Amino acid sequence: MLKRKNADIFTLLLYVPVFFIFLCLNHVGNNAEPFGLALLFGLCYAGLSPIICGLEYFLSSLFLASVPLSLLFLLQAALLAFGFFLRGYLQPAHAAGSRLRRGTILPPFLCLVAGLSTFVFVAPFVPYPIGDVFPVLADAFTQKIIFAFLLFLLSAVFAIAVKALLHKFLKCRLQIEEILFSALLYLLTGIGFCRFFGFNAYLGTSFFLLLLFSYVTKDATGAVFAFVLGIPCALLGGVGIERFFILSVSLVLFCHTGKWGLCFALLCTGAAFAFLDGVLYPFTVASVPPLLTTLCPCILFLLLPNGILRKLENELIFYREKHLSRVTVNLGRAAVGGQLFELSSLFKEIQTTFSALDDDSAEKNACAFIVNTVWQEQCRGCPSFKSCQARALKSDLQKLVEIGCLKGRVSLIDMTENMAHTCDRQSDLLYAVNRQLTDFRRFMTEAENVSSGRALLASQAQGVSEILKSVALEQSRPLPIQTKAEKELCVAFLKAGIVCTEIMLFGEEEDFTLSLITYGKTDVKKLTDVAKYVLQSPLILSKRIPLNREKSCFIFRRRPLFDAAFGVATKTKEGERACGDTYAVVKIDERRFMVALADGMGSGEYAQKISACTLSLLESFYRAKMPPALILSTVNKLLSFGKEETFTCVDIGIVNLDTGQADLVKIGSPAAFILSEKSLQILESNSLPLGILDSLRPDCATYTLQENELLLFVSDGISGAFGSTADFCELLKKVPTANPQGLADLILDTALAKYGGVPKDDMTVVAVRLFKPAEKVEKTSA
Repeated sequence: MLKRKNADIFTLLLYVPVFFIFLCLNHVGNNAEPFGLALLFGLCYAGLSPIICGLEYFLSSLFLASVPLSLLFLLQAALLAFGFFLRGYLQPAHAAGSRLRRGTILPPFLCLVAGLSTFVFVAPFVPYPIGDVFPVLADAFTQKIIFAFLLFLLSAVFAIAVKALLHKFLKCRLQIEEILFSALLYLLTGIGFCRFFGFNAYLGTSFFLLLLFSYVTKDATGAVFAFVLGIPCALLGGVGIERFFILSVSLVLFCHTGKWGLCFALLCTGAAFAFLDGVLYPFTVASVPPLLTTLCPCILFLLLPNGILRKLENELIFYREKHLSRVTVNLGRAAVGGQLFELSSLFKEIQTTFSALDDDSAEKNACAFIVNTVWQEQCRGCPSFKSCQARALKSDLQKLVEIGCLKGRVSLIDMTENMAHTCDRQSDLLYAVNRQLTDFRRFMTEAENVSSGRALLASQAQGVSEILKSVALEQSRPLPIQTKAEKELCVAFLKAGIVCTEIMLFGEEEDFTLSLITYGKTDVKKLTDVAKYVLQSPLILSKRIPLNREKSCFIFRRRPLFDAAFGVATKTKEGERACGDTYAVVKIDERRFMVALADGMGSGEYAQKISACTLSLLESFYRAKMPPALILSTVNKLLSFGKEETFTCVDIGIVNLDTGQADLVKIGSPAAFILSEKSLQILESNSLPLGILDSLRPDCATYTLQENELLLFVSDGISGAFGSTADFCELLKKVPTANPQGLADLILDTALAKYGGVPKDDMTVVAVRLFKPAEKVEKTSA
């Protein structure tokens, strides 16, 4: 109901400018040619009321001060209203959306022809002086026939223009013919405005429209708008188009200074033109109209409420945006997110199923099974079976079997006192029990392997489910669009001489993405500097995608607060061909990286293989963004499946370059350190290495690294070279920390010297230092 009420108010307000346009069109020619009749046809064809529009058409004729012309206009309006009434009768209102019946369009055109015929045969007409050039056209009747034919064509043109302006303007993009026909309607209206109200009134109105347009658009399109405004005035011998162009340039230069800046630019430009024309000096009565021409638009513009201007600006921005691409992106993200949620649920069900299948019923029933088997196979055939049964010896056998399940086998010392005095075949009984226990251990080993594999698959399914769920939540969230910043970027790029055909800025303030398409050869540094200045944020070029020879797509992301420098120094144990220490620096995403050091058991190629596999698994899991707890337990289980004992000491650091937060994990590794010029922190581990026990309790901690602080990992070959942690700390307090590579080399050389120049173990040092990159953003670059 509210929308219908707003639409009715808009329609009523629309009749006000319609009357004004009728008034202007009546004064386009010298003989009050019915240009307004063509507009009346277009308005009725677009769906406005023929009666109200016809009445306005008649009332506008009263300003011609001619009773015959007014009566003629009334007759023409009545004829057109009758034609559209017949059309509505032949095509009922409830069928307006369906295909028009044959013949329903003819009545309006026939009535239009009848109305133009009244102009040809009745209207007074003074022929235009073109007989010297075209003698055939010198007759007034001939000229009226030509005018009638042109007005008939103009009616079809106005019908298309009015329909486009009423139903499509600022809602969707107009077709080229709709733009041209609308421009023709404005041109004729502008000519009639100049002739009826005078040049000064037209200039004042044009200046007000220019102020409004420049404030709303804030770009160079004001020059095109000024050119269109200047055509009617130039055709009638008034102010030239070049002055409109100069005025538009001055307004473009001040468009970002607000209402007062635009008014200042208009007043200065108007005063300059008046001075050149000799109007201001000497000052006379003739100087007043030109001054009012520029002063009145400024006053009206300043009095215009800011709420109306903001609404117009938002409407224009919404109209200019390419919403379909944004909607398509968000719909695609939502569809992908929904599918990922379904996959996450699937893997969650897999994890639940594997967990449900894991039970210990076989182990619980094994003891009773062994007791019954030995009792039936061994004891029942014994001559003393009845006496043993009478003395409840089966309960003693159960105790013996329970001890055997715990120890693995039983002996004479495990037998109860009652069984030792009663049983005559103790050796046979122990043999039978131990044979069953051997089968039981083999069965339980297989069951444990199956259970471990099932648990591993369950944990992996859980990890995949968590990853998919996290990605689904991220993808399902619509991307916030920053239209205001996009507009500012477009203006800044144009000022810098960079042609951007498309700009899209989306995401949150702390994690946004800027995508743009440039035309021609582009200076990437200049492009980056302009975007940095407008967004007031450091940027990094994430991708550059060539589209063709002339166009390229650039994708920028907000640059993290910190950058990182790395240093690595390593030495292989004397006599070994491969180093058992492995290190890795892995970029997880654009804002996080992983640094890790793995020390495989022993040294040589096998130790290198163990540590390399460990880091490769860790790298893959962290890249996939699996939960850290699942990562460590999974790697631990995988290492414990080996045929030989595979132990690995690991240091892991996950560093966030935005905040400096470092999530550190230490598993059986030597002490690590956080260094700065003024402080030293020691990070120790009390956990066992990976692969020893099925359960894992790593040492985890979170630190916030400050600018120029350094994270240091060392293998046991380095820490073992020093007498104690205190001796190592004394060295670290003296060494400079500005250069990570220099620090790593110095520590390695010192440790090697303590070994007498011969490395007695694999030796590795990994150092990471955070620093803030230099930022230079020039204001002039924008």
